Amino acid sequence: MSNNDLKLAKRILEGFKHYGCFIFERNEFEAVKKIARNTGIDRLVTLRKVEGRYDHIYIIIPWNIEFQQECISRVRKILVEGGINRDILKKNYIALIEQCVRFFERERIKEIIRNLENYIKSLENTGEEKVGIER
Repeated sequence: MSNNDLKLAKRILEGFKHYGCFIFERNEFEAVKKIARNTGIDRLVTLRKVEGRYDHIYIIIPWNIEFQQECISRVRKILVEGGINRDILKKNYIALIEQCVRFFERERIKEIIRNLENYIKSLENTGEEKVGIER
């Protein structure tokens, strides 16, 4: 692995730590995709163009479609089981789903961060071994 891979992985890590995503330009797309694959986060994220007039800007964000479906099911289950007052649930239905999705997204981001940190450590350890540095 190159020093560029390490630098890019660190940038991606910082993006997820601070913003829960990573924004990058088209010329980095293949390198970002490679790191996503090597870290295992490719199954946890989606890479896409930023919407709007910036067709050269991309974003990598947590994949959350299954969270939306899971949260809708959970809120409906609460309704069926009578776990919350029906009027309150009807008023707050969307807010409850959004809160649930945000919870799962935060957990997903933590998993992405762990994977990136482990990948960075492995690159740093490999680099140290190559130059003869012992721990």
